[in-house]
Formats: sequence, C-alpha cells, structure tokens
Amino acid sequence: MSAPRLPKPFTQVSKLAQNSSSDIEQAPDTARRYLEGFPSLSALLASDPDLQVYRRFNRLASRNLLYLQAEILDLETRLNDFDAEDLEIANAEEDGGGWMEVKLNARCWEIFREKAEQGEEKERERMRLIREIRERMAEYQDALIRQSTLLNLENPNPRVRGAVTGWFDLNKPLVGHSKDMFNGKAKYDTVALRTPADQDRLTMFLQNYLGYLFRHRKTNKDYPLDWEGMYYFPETTIKHIVSFTSVLLAAALLVGAITSLYFVKKPSNMIGLLAAFTTMFAGSVGLLTNARKVDIYAATAAYAAVLVVFVGNLGIATGPGSPS
Repeated sequence: MSAPRLPKPFTQVSKLAQNSSSDIEQAPDTARRYLEGFPSLSALLASDPDLQVYRRFNRLASRNLLYLQAEILDLETRLNDFDAEDLEIANAEEDGGGWMEVKLNARCWEIFREKAEQGEEKERERMRLIREIRERMAEYQDALIRQSTLLNLENPNPRVRGAVTGWFDLNKPLVGHSKDMFNGKAKYDTVALRTPADQDRLTMFLQNYLGYLFRHRKTNKDYPLDWEGMYYFPETTIKHIVSFTSVLLAAALLVGAITSLYFVKKPSNMIGLLAAFTTMFAGSVGLLTNARKVDIYAATAAYAAVLVVFVGNLGIATGPGSPS
C-alpha cells in the first residue's frame, strides 16, 4: 500500500492548495467532522502514520532521572550507615555485644528475614530500606531504558514537523497550558513514532517541492483530498518516478559516453570525455541515491573501468603520431 505523504511547510502548502486548478475535486470540510480540540487534533495525527509527532519532554525526563538518582543515592547512604554500624559491632566481638547475631544476619538471609518478621526494630528498618531500594532501583532502571528507547527514536522530518506545528498554530485547537505544546523551541523537542526509510535527494526534492503535483485527485474513505491546506499523495508514485529517472539517467550516461568516445579520435579529447562522464556519473550517484561513500567509489570505479576497456577495444593509437 502506498503511504500518503505530506507537503513541505504548512504555510506554503496552504498557498499551493488555494492556487490549485479548479478541475480538482474539492475536499470536504474536515474541520466540521470532528469537535474542535483533542478530537480534531487526534484525527489529524491519526490520518497518516507520518503525522504521529509528539513531545519528547527531554528536560523533564532528565530531571526525573536526576531525582530518582538522588533518591537512590540517599537510600544507598542509609544502607551504608547500617553496614558501618554492623561492622563496628562485628569487629568488637565482645561478650554480650551481639556481634554473633550481626554476623549471622550478614551471612544468612533466612535469619535476617525471620528477625525482621518478628519485629526486631533494627532488622525491620533494614528490611524496609532494602525493599524501598528495590522499588526505586526498578523504577530508575525502567526510566533509563524508556529514555534510551525514546532517544533512539528519530526526530520528525522537517516537512512533517512544519505541517503539524503549522496546523496547530493556525487552528489553535487546545487551550490552557496545552496551547503552548508546539510553541517556540518546543517544536524541536518532538519525536516521530514513524519515520520513512533513508531517502535519496531526488525523492526528498519531489516530496518537498513538487508533492502537490502528485496529490490524490479522488476522495477516499481513509483520508480526505486535503486537510485544511495539507494534501496527501501516494508514496509509490514518487518511487516509480525516481526509479524511472535513475534508470534513464544511468543508461544515458553509459550510452552517451560510449557514443561520444566512439566518434572522438583525439586522445586528449577522449581523456576529457572520460573525466567529464565519470564526474557526472559520480555526481548522479551521490546526489540522486542514498548510497554510502564506499558504494559511490565502487560504482564510479566500475563505470570508469567500462569506459577504459571500451576505449582500449577501439584500437586507437595514443602515441604522438595518432590521428587528430
């Protein structure tokens, strides 16, 4: 299935939608389909997987971890005080000093637990402290794992973030403290639950600047033609265009290079053409694909090798007496 896509910035998208040709079927008034507020905002975010953009609250998350850390440090200090007191008693080993019980408590969990259940004050306090440490450690470690998972989620695409925050600023669906949800720097403290795979520059260019040309022209029960200025277009359409363009360009660079080299006889001109076509090929791979640097080097080397072999098979002399 093709995933609907969003425009570039909301303000520009709204202008594009207003300037669209009159033969395009108009979208229904989606704002009236949902009660203004959380219902309308949730409907917008649920209309496309890429729109699942929410606040990270990085500062609050860090502060929460610091508070939990400080609380655990306090509990650790209290437990160390218990241990220091027991160590002092155990080192004394005086008759009637209780050093034997202290050593048993330190070495046998069952005895320590039994004394705590029997209500002996010191063991009961230590047991309460141990259980509190256990709870706080579990809470702290869970918070660490959740924050680590959240930090590994990617930031929303600038185009998507601009669409969501632009719609929010224009419609102001919420009041109270929630009205500042995406204001100022808060718009950059966001996380996307779904981000598209790595995309080449040509795909991003078509989505960001020419997406309105591929928007849906017929209504669909799953999504409107547009949403108060934002429009939807199928991802597969752009993928097909990019694939066709890439194949056509690759063939043109190879056939064009071979044809040009076939009719050029002067060695210096051949070298110039080799350099020019190799540079254009490397540029097209780097700009129109998401290939890694090592892949770009490998593809360029293979392309240059094909051209060099072709030139060698022409059987043209390259010495001083070569024809010009």
